[in-house]
Amino acid sequence: MSVNETVEQPPPRSRRPDRRHGRLEDFEMIERTRAALTLLDSKWSVPIIVLLASGVRRHARLMDNIPGISKKVLSATLRRLEHHGLVARDVYAEIPVRVEYRLTPLGWRLTEPLMAFDDWARRHEMELAHPIDGDRTPQERALATRATLVPVAAA
Repeated sequence: MSVNETVEQPPPRSRRPDRRHGRLEDFEMIERTRAALTLLDSKWSVPIIVLLASGVRRHARLMDNIPGISKKVLSATLRRLEHHGLVARDVYAEIPVRVEYRLTPLGWRLTEPLMAFDDWARRHEMELAHPIDGDRTPQERALATRATLVPVAAA
């Protein structure tokens, strides 16, 4: 065999031929879903969207209906939802100035998967309330066991 001759080598073998790689479509779906879910990652986004869909429009009424939210956080969340095109802010030239919020068509379309998610959560309420023991940490299992133990009165 001379130096100029090439030796045909077999293609590299995977160490685990049974391992399959995810499809590009799957990774694209994951990225789109993550991007959409980041719109809802704030603790307050879903309650605001639901209340706007039910007709609550004014900042003060939203505050009244969402216990624990501060004015600052409500304003920041509304601005963020507005920035993403889910909420529109209408300012009326009155004295005092009146500001109302409403869902945009995109925001209304988001209520459909939220309602579907709520339906799913209702159908699986028991399973979600009582996770499989294999999914619990040892501490969670111990706490659950302690909570079910009934103290015995001294005889």
